[in-house]
Amino acid sequence: MINSIEIYIDGACQPNPGSGGIGIYVKGYGIEESFSIPLNGTVTNNIAEYQALIFALQLIKRKYLKSEKINIFSDSNLVCMHFNDQWKCKDKKLIPLLQTAKDISLEFRKKIILSYIPREENSIADSLAKDGIKK
Repeated sequence: MINSIEIYIDGACQPNPGSGGIGIYVKGYGIEESFSIPLNGTVTNNIAEYQALIFALQLIKRKYLKSEKINIFSDSNLVCMHFNDQWKCKDKKLIPLLQTAKDISLEFRKKIILSYIPREENSIADSLAKDGIKK
């Protein structure tokens, strides 16, 4: 059984709105993997951040459900506050993305912890997200 994993997520676009990418970095208990994925169409930075969260939740569902503890870290305060029900999401483009993330998380027996971290502590996922834009 995998004891604990940490998943660092980031979304980016260039310009804003523009081409987007997401970066996911997973580490913990002998695991280390990363994902750099381009997003289709024109996106905003907030949409890219939500897409990163959704990808991470889908990844947990596919690979890491047996983990005892799962922590997701994001440098998007907006996404963290929405997901943790501390701010109401009013943006009509973000509401369906938040709902998708919430719906996926409800499938897990254990609570997923999404925490805000400063940008400088999320440099790997940030770099992966920027690489995703270039793909």
